[in-house]
Amino acid sequence: MGSNHQRRRADRVDVIIFLSILAAGVVLTVLGVPAGSIAGIAAALAALYEAWTAPHVRQSPPNDGSTDAGARPADDSDLL
Repeated sequence: MGSNHQRRRADRVDVIIFLSILAAGVVLTVLGVPAGSIAGIAAALAALYEAWTAPHVRQSPPNDGSTDAGARPADDSDLL
């Protein structure tokens, strides 16, 4: 039941953000901002929103000394 409530809340937030960006575009158009600039602003805001809502993937920390530091780099002489 909690998951359904969270999904509805997320949908509501999506609609609010969409309407906010749409209203900002209308206001900028009325103020005489060129359409190309508005498109750039909208694309940037969409990218920021996508980054904000994307699931966060944690990267594992680098291994502490577990790599083979003593291995010599491969070169062409190994192929002969």
